[in-house]
Parts: sequence; C-alpha cells; structure tokens
Amino acid sequence: MSSESRPGYLLPAAIIAGLFLAGLLAPVLATERPLVAVIGGRLVLPAFAGLPLVGPLFDADRARGIDWTSPPAEARVVLRAPVPFSDRGVRLDESLRPPDRRHPFGTDALGRDLLARCVHGARVSLLVGFGAGALALLVGCALGAIAGLRGGGVDLAIVRLTDVLSCFPAFILALAFVAAWGRPGLPPLVAGIVLSRWTGSARLVRGETLKRRGGDLWVAARATGAAGPRLFLRHLLPLLAAPLSVVAVFGVAQAIILESGLSFAGLGVEPPTPSWGAILAEALPGSGAAWWPIAFPAASLFIVLGALCVAAERLESAWRSSAAR
Repeated sequence: MSSESRPGYLLPAAIIAGLFLAGLLAPVLATERPLVAVIGGRLVLPAFAGLPLVGPLFDADRARGIDWTSPPAEARVVLRAPVPFSDRGVRLDESLRPPDRRHPFGTDALGRDLLARCVHGARVSLLVGFGAGALALLVGCALGAIAGLRGGGVDLAIVRLTDVLSCFPAFILALAFVAAWGRPGLPPLVAGIVLSRWTGSARLVRGETLKRRGGDLWVAARATGAAGPRLFLRHLLPLLAAPLSVVAVFGVAQAIILESGLSFAGLGVEPPTPSWGAILAEALPGSGAAWWPIAFPAASLFIVLGALCVAAERLESAWRSSAAR
C-alpha cells in the first residue's frame, strides 16, 4: 500500500476502533458507580465490577449493597466515571431534558441519560454487528469452499440453497427467522443476521475456487499432497484475503443495519438492554417536539456506517489497484 493511500484508512479506522472500544468499556465509561472510591478506609474500584470476565475481582461494593446515587458515610467517592449516569437509571423529574453540561446528549422520556444509553448501545450494536458479520463470513467461506472443492451434488445443493436465500431481502429473511424463534434475544438475533448474510461470501469463495481448479497452483499443491481443507486454507485462502476483507467490512456494516432494524422493530435484544435501534424505537412515540432522543442515536449509526463504508471502499480501491499491476 502506498504512503499516499494510508491516510484514507486512518480516520475511518480510528472512528471504528474508538466506538468499538467505547462499547467494550461501556460499564466503566457510563455508570453511576465511581471509578475509584474508599470504603471503610479501603481503596476499591466499583465501576470495574461491570466488566465481563474480570468484574468479580472488583465486586467488593456489590456485596455491601451500596447505592452509589446516595452513598453512605463510610463510602467516599474519589473519581467518578466520565459519564456518571447509568443507562437504566429512570428519573422522571428529568424527563426530556435538553442537552446541557450535566447531560450532553440530553435525556429521554424516562429521564435516562442519552449519552450513557448511546455508549451502552454501542456495546450491543457493534458487538452484534462485528460478531454476526464474522460468523456470516466464516459460514460463507466454509460452504463456498465445500461447494468448490467437492463439486457434483454437494455443489448443486449449496448453490440452490444460496439461490433460494438470495431471493429474499436480507431484512425480511432475518425478521422472519427471529419472529419464528418466538422470543427476542441475542442468539436468534445473531442467527438471523448470519442466515441472511452468508450467501455473498459463499458465492465469492465458490467462484474463485472453481476458477483455480486445474490451474498450475492447484496441480502443484496437489503434487505436494495437499487436499481438502489443507488445500483451501494453505493455498487458496491467502489469494482471497483481499476481496474477502472488502466483503467482511461491508458485511459488518450490513449486520449493524440489520441489528438496528430488528431492534427498532422490537425483535432485538430484550429491554432494558439498549441498542441504537432500540433507543430510536423508544424515542419516536414519546419525544414530541424533542429532537435529541432521535438525533444522537441516529448520528451514532450514521457515523459508524459511514466509516465502515469508506474503509470498505478504500480497501476495494487498493485491491483493484494491486490486481491491475
């Protein structure tokens, strides 16, 4: 990659990485629990108790049942979180408060801080988007490789399945699957997105595998004893890294759109867990003339999707330029 093309990647990559990191660290960045506190003369880190896996190591305050909105005398706050509000803290006396210094994004109809909800919503929207996009790519690569390597009836069956699923719009297919599951939640949401998004990578991998079958690389690899998965992983997959990276980035963007759409329709993660689509759905009925409950989650979606699309276009341009040389 030339030095002139690198700056085109820096801004979208920084935006995506920053939002993804904010989503991962949401329990520390947006919480009523302080980052550092003193309880009975002992230094504790209450906010870190919300982190996955390592949270129990910092859980001393939960055992004492401390309410950090009005801490007792023996608990002294040393350092609060950057956003000192919970994403689920209802305060009806602060309903639809416009953006100010205390609430930079304002509050929603239930008085919940919108900045805290957008930070925690990034955790769901981005993790589901990246996770479901990666799973869809993995499933598509596996089925495409099987179809291209095996051929015959196996190839025909996978091609027909791909054709059938491609006939349906991705959102309608994911919506039908999640609705048929019977109960909204994370597993059906991810499965529905994967079901509707694996066909593109499967077509690409199958086509490239068939194109290279019988070529010099194929014959040389078979002469070394490579066959089946080893032949694909060691000799064919590296050649597909560039186009698959473009498909992967576009796939993550489409997965985020699907997650937001399903959450907006009430078929995403279960309330009160926030995602950007669910925040928008909650804002529409009760916001009245207030613009901020809709503007900020919509802007979050716009920024991350724009960054992903720019990154994918830059990758595609770099790939086509290198292929043309």
